[in-house]
Amino acid sequence: MNNLLVYGLTLATFCHCLQLPSSFKKCDKRRSDFNNCLSDVVYNTLKVFDKPLKSHGFPSLRYVEFPPEAVIEIGNRTYGLAQKFSKFRLAGLSQPEDIKTRLDFGPVFSTLTMELSYSKLAWDYEYEGQGTMVLLPLNVITPVECVLYNPTFTFMVKLEEYNKGATYFRVIDFEFDMKEIDRTTINFQQLFTNRRLNDEFNSALSEKGLQTFHIFKHLQVKLTPYFGTIFKSFLEKIPVAELFDE
Repeated sequence: MNNLLVYGLTLATFCHCLQLPSSFKKCDKRRSDFNNCLSDVVYNTLKVFDKPLKSHGFPSLRYVEFPPEAVIEIGNRTYGLAQKFSKFRLAGLSQPEDIKTRLDFGPVFSTLTMELSYSKLAWDYEYEGQGTMVLLPLNVITPVECVLYNPTFTFMVKLEEYNKGATYFRVIDFEFDMKEIDRTTINFQQLFTNRRLNDEFNSALSEKGLQTFHIFKHLQVKLTPYFGTIFKSFLEKIPVAELFDE
């Protein structure tokens, strides 16, 4: 199962130092076009991870499954609606349309910023609702698909160099943001037993998709650590000298 937790554990138990594929391009950080070069490297690397890289123990990033503990809960069934979102899966992470990457080196910390633009990304998850929705009692568990059109995912990684026989990067802070969504569609497959009501609800909700996105956008912080697992585990096994030309 392509699970972010499994991803991290697999890397952590691999070898002490991973050797990158011979096709991996290194960028010279002394050059003025370093960030452009790095953007190309990240773009091509994600394309490689569209399929599992079995020789290095990396699973595919085309379909990323989040671990069971990645759960978002809001509301209260006593005074409204208790809602639970779980079993997240993200489809399309390895297929960006464009990437802008910047790595700012500092005397103590370095900061890696990546903006990944997509034509479409799909979040699949399970929704559980218990309580009352506009006076209508609700007690349901249903699969949901939420499609984001032209989103931009931003990752900001704060890095610290340390030595363990060679120089490595340690992730000491990680931020994730979803922004610049053109529109979104939401499909609750079995929210209501009445199919017509279910379809019309999805249609009405999708029409208000951008408003719904901004209302719930702050909850993305709940998923941030699981994205950070990928970066942390990868960089802990790759010496800095494997990544850049000095």
